[in-house]
Amino acid sequence: MKINKTIQSLSSTKNYSDKEIDWARLTDILDSIKYSPSAGDITNWKLIVIKDKETKEKIAKISSNQLWIATAPVILIVCNDQSEMKRMFKDKADFYSTQSCAAGIQNILLMANSVGVDSAWVRTFNADKIRSTLNIPEDIKIDALITLGYADKKEEEKKTELKNVIYFEEWEKIEL
Repeated sequence: MKINKTIQSLSSTKNYSDKEIDWARLTDILDSIKYSPSAGDITNWKLIVIKDKETKEKIAKISSNQLWIATAPVILIVCNDQSEMKRMFKDKADFYSTQSCAAGIQNILLMANSVGVDSAWVRTFNADKIRSTLNIPEDIKIDALITLGYADKKEEEKKTELKNVIYFEEWEKIEL
C-alpha cells in the first residue's frame, strides 16, 4: 500500500470481529515503533501486548467502561519510561518523551492499516488501575492504549477540511 493511501484510509475502529491477528502481522506492527523518531534517539516507549480475554475485559472496565475495547483481539499498552529522558533533558523530559511515544503510536497505527489490521488510539483510561492490574512500576507513565483487530463493519469518518486548520505565516491567515 502506498503511504498516501495508508494515511488517507486510516480510521478508528470500535467494533471488532472475532478474527485473530496472525503472529507475522502483529510482529510487523510491533516492529514499526522502532522506526519512529525520538528525542535524543532515546527509546523511551515500551509496549505491553494484551491478548488474554479476562485482562482485556478488566482494562475495558477501568477505561471508563468502554466495553468495546475488550472486543479487540489485541490491546497494546503504550508505556513511557522517562528515566533516560529526564537525565538528558531535565525539565523537558515529559514533553519530549510524550512526543516520542506519540510518533511511535502513529507508526503502529499506519503499519496496522498498511497490513489490513484495524485500530483505535484510546486516550481515556485510568492509568493507576491499569498500572496496578499489569504490575507496571510507579515511575512508568501510561501514554495510550491501542486496540488492534479486524472491523466488523467500516464506518466512514468525517475528515477536517484543510482550510479550517492550515494557516500561512500567522494565526488565522488563510491565504498566501
